[in-house]
Amino acid sequence: MRAAEGLFVYNKTNFHYLPQNIAFADFKSGKFATSGMSMILIDSVNHRILDVMKDRGAGQLRAYFNQYSPSARAAVKTITVDLFTPYRAMIKDLFPNANIVADRFHVVTQAYRELNKVRISVMKQFGSDSKEYRQLKRFWKLLMKHENALDYMTSKNRINFKHAYLTDKEVIDRLLALSDELRDAYAFYQVIL
Repeated sequence: MRAAEGLFVYNKTNFHYLPQNIAFADFKSGKFATSGMSMILIDSVNHRILDVMKDRGAGQLRAYFNQYSPSARAAVKTITVDLFTPYRAMIKDLFPNANIVADRFHVVTQAYRELNKVRISVMKQFGSDSKEYRQLKRFWKLLMKHENALDYMTSKNRINFKHAYLTDKEVIDRLLALSDELRDAYAFYQVIL
């Protein structure tokens, strides 16, 4: 974090200009910030760091962005940010012409969590003594893979499927046949990936 502290000495922010496309992301900064989290402001096109803000609190961010001239803020067309609700409200207030773009990493992470919740819910419906429960428990990592990363060619002895020789794709097909809800969640997850 000493390197980040050094930025404040050498980086003089121009509060009369912002690129049309910006992104900001929080990161763990430890003792550098009172909350332990800081924020980095980036030009989304060339990935150049514009500034590092010591704190990511809504009040601190609002005060920081209010330092920029209204014309600089009005010039911003898109802001890529995670799905944290206070950021969206602040962006709408301070950047009147900006569209909010969800950070892909956070969208994929949310879809991953939801698919996993559905998988666990389906497991519980079958009960822990069932073969379906054990299949969903053992092969959860296959469900989380991108379809293109599955092995469509090599058959392996699958203990949880009565020692049948199945490819990864065949295992997925059998798991998805267990529940319409799981099949729908999986299809959605694959679209997001």
